[in-house]
Amino acid sequence: MVSKKIETSQIFNNKIIYNFLIKNFGKISKDWVFHQWSYLNQNYLAFNDLTKYFIVISLVRNTLKFFHDNGIIYNYDDFYSDPELEITNFKITELAEEFDIPIETARRKIAELEKSRVIIKQKKKIILDRSVYNRIKPKSQTKNTSKYISRLSELMKENNLLNSSIDEIRINKIIQDNFSTTWLWFYQLQLPIILSWKKKLFNDFHSYYIWGTCSLNQMYNNKDIADSSMASFMLDDFIRYTMDNAGLGLNAMSISEMTKIPRATVIRKLKKLKKENMIKSNSLKQYYVSDLTPLKVAPIIQEHFKAKAEFIAKMINLLVVKNSA
Repeated sequence: MVSKKIETSQIFNNKIIYNFLIKNFGKISKDWVFHQWSYLNQNYLAFNDLTKYFIVISLVRNTLKFFHDNGIIYNYDDFYSDPELEITNFKITELAEEFDIPIETARRKIAELEKSRVIIKQKKKIILDRSVYNRIKPKSQTKNTSKYISRLSELMKENNLLNSSIDEIRINKIIQDNFSTTWLWFYQLQLPIILSWKKKLFNDFHSYYIWGTCSLNQMYNNKDIADSSMASFMLDDFIRYTMDNAGLGLNAMSISEMTKIPRATVIRKLKKLKKENMIKSNSLKQYYVSDLTPLKVAPIIQEHFKAKAEFIAKMINLLVVKNSA
């Protein structure tokens, strides 16, 4: 069988994708915010503790990197068919440093995961038991990510960067067929992005999740958010426009129902976020993203575009190659 010729014009570097994302953020911002919020929502439900979830995922990422570095590729089904997953290169000090938490906290979280049989410690090794796979399997996330990339491919076609858009079902199949590689790329995108929000603004994952829920609500209340005329907005102006047209805010009960975080914890985190000028509220105790948001988040978002561009470039290039095979 003769393979199709790969068109070099369809192969992209990070800079091309970065410029494309910046140019079109007005059209894709709602899709990305929903993508990220859905990711946090699924993650929280795994252990009702985002720190524990991301610790487990960082360990899985290290193992995926070991596979990648040694030329080993698993598809989705094969990766999750093993009765257990041995975690390589585990060190408490590195874990604490990556998550910017005290070593004592890292030890406590590992001990809690061990007590609940999520992980099993064997001297310097950690074993992830198969019984926990259903909690961390990205069943919905591979579909959400495929849908987002498909949407990007449509815009790339409109901008004459691709000859044709790529169907989300096709994208999801390629992700799952090359799971140990594509999901390593995904974790290499997500962990640094989410950790940077924690380290630079929120100090903890749950505050970020609650703030992100308010942001998502404002995005979806704004009916003009994907209007083509907004593509020319500068990032700061775009964020301000979203805040000025926020519609109804969310109360603590609604945030609790959406996030599944207990209401008492939501109320405590809202007070903290309000004190730090990350959110504001009205007389009805409905919460919104604060007026100081553009100044605080715009530089972080721009930095994240670089990481996102690297991930999207890898994925689009893989899709182009696989579609040419």
